[in-house]
Amino acid sequence: MKNYIGIAVLTTLFSCGNPKPDNKAAVSIPVENIKATQAQKERRAQSEAYCKAHNIPVYSNPNALFMDDDSQITIRTKDEVVDRALALCYIGLKSEGLEQGKLDLINSKYHVTGKLSPAEKAYVTAKQPTEQQKIDANWRYEDLHIMLWALGYIDQLAYPNQMCNVAQDVKIISNLTEEEFRTKAKLRSKKELLNQADLILRLDWACVDARTNNQPAPGKMDKGVVYERHYALNWLINLMHQEWDEVSTDT
Repeated sequence: MKNYIGIAVLTTLFSCGNPKPDNKAAVSIPVENIKATQAQKERRAQSEAYCKAHNIPVYSNPNALFMDDDSQITIRTKDEVVDRALALCYIGLKSEGLEQGKLDLINSKYHVTGKLSPAEKAYVTAKQPTEQQKIDANWRYEDLHIMLWALGYIDQLAYPNQMCNVAQDVKIISNLTEEEFRTKAKLRSKKELLNQADLILRLDWACVDARTNNQPAPGKMDKGVVYERHYALNWLINLMHQEWDEVSTDT
């Protein structure tokens, strides 16, 4: 089921989903014997309590699968997150098949071209984008949802069992100029971002573990939504200092 707005709605907003492919799923990596800090232990306990409340299995090794400690993380700046949100919005809109003239107006309004990653530029400039490029671009609405949450435009993240409300998310941006969108944004704290990053790490681990055992995602989660959240949150916390196209989602 495609996660789309509809051309009529897009035109009104600016006036100017497909199933998640398995080849983008997270890959498990060997465990380590980590000496966790108190903050890491508390964050893990909080995430595992959430998992258990939703009947989601938790990782059994108490000495592995920890999100980096606060002292090891430097989160993205507000401007970086704003730019990424605008790029993701544009990419999602293009995946809907919005006519080029309207995309050009959006680009002019939000100066999108300079905000795109190399892979995104390849997609938007391709004369005939591949079906996989279109699918990947459409899924980026879920990453946009995370950026809007990180910038304070969305109060809380819902349980990941269904796709985000695309029209609602796009409207947040379309109602503002670029300057207004940037000025009104309030980047969440490192603690809030790390809490969500730790939780999504465990949710994605549970999805990957289920898939390797030929089982559906536990807790009725949508594995595609979980994957995209994991991707976006790892970028937000600047995990391993990876650029957008290179973000890893190891579990």
